[in-house]
Amino acid sequence: MSLPDLRLLLVLAMSLVLPSVAQAALDLCNDTSDPQNVAIGYKNADSWVSEGWWQVPVGECAEVVPGVLPRRFYYLRVETEGWVFTDDKLGFCVDDDDFSISGDDSCARRGFRHENFARIDTGPETPDYSHSLSLNLKPADPDRAARIATHPQFVSEAVFQGCETEVASYSSFCTFIGTGRRFLVYDDGRTSSKLWQQMQEIPRGRRVELYGQREDLFDTTSELVLTALVVQPENRFDRLLASLQGLWLSTMDPNDSFRVSGAERINSYAGAETSVEYISLQDSCADYDGEGVFLYTWDNNAGTSLCYQITRISDEELALTYLPRGTELVYRREG
Repeated sequence: MSLPDLRLLLVLAMSLVLPSVAQAALDLCNDTSDPQNVAIGYKNADSWVSEGWWQVPVGECAEVVPGVLPRRFYYLRVETEGWVFTDDKLGFCVDDDDFSISGDDSCARRGFRHENFARIDTGPETPDYSHSLSLNLKPADPDRAARIATHPQFVSEAVFQGCETEVASYSSFCTFIGTGRRFLVYDDGRTSSKLWQQMQEIPRGRRVELYGQREDLFDTTSELVLTALVVQPENRFDRLLASLQGLWLSTMDPNDSFRVSGAERINSYAGAETSVEYISLQDSCADYDGEGVFLYTWDNNAGTSLCYQITRISDEELALTYLPRGTELVYRREG
């Protein structure tokens, strides 16, 4: 037997014994009805890495990690209009264009977006793995989106109250307080991820102008799909709201107190919370106007509204005149 024939025989024998490296890979398979845009994350020897985007046609798979898989866990993100992605609240940096990013922190400072990914468990010592995208995707509610889309463009000023990040996917939301209304913006894919990231960086109590579509949910609560958000220059109402932040105790009844946090007033008696109100600082309130600033409050459940005139405020003391009775209520700052 010649030497070339012997080499060929050895190659054939090894191919029968060893697993096929060429076929080993992490494949993301699109079993949905639309093309999907996918990105992945993983941990290499030095740091966390995120890479994207691959467009996966319907009925096809994208090989995102070629060769035998060196690790068990990988992370997935899908961004496709009309689809809701279920993540596991595991954050990586991403970019709008094709990207390969080392590190998962300081995303915004480095010019990237911070987005949540879902975990893929390939199992112990698995050389290759295929993941179906439908496991992390569901169609967006077309009726709800169409209903909001038919509403006229909404523009309003409001105070940023903060964001709540929930464990359940797409239950996270940000709250804005306007005059007499609370506005909720959900992280459900209809407001862009860029705007969602911008909201995470706004200080509580900052006044902004909101643009988008509005749908009223309750008497005092509306849902917004934002198209733009503009932080407003600071004015005297903003400065006054900042000075109201903290805990205030009544000088008439030490059991009576309230705490201002952002545009929210939490009322308590003898240490027990009695109600939560939203507040707005205005030049007038209902039928009352005149010199000074008015404090307008409304209950977050009942919608009951009250008017006060701020007669004086210092670092230590706050005096409110309750309207229409003219009763003066004096509070001292406790924190």
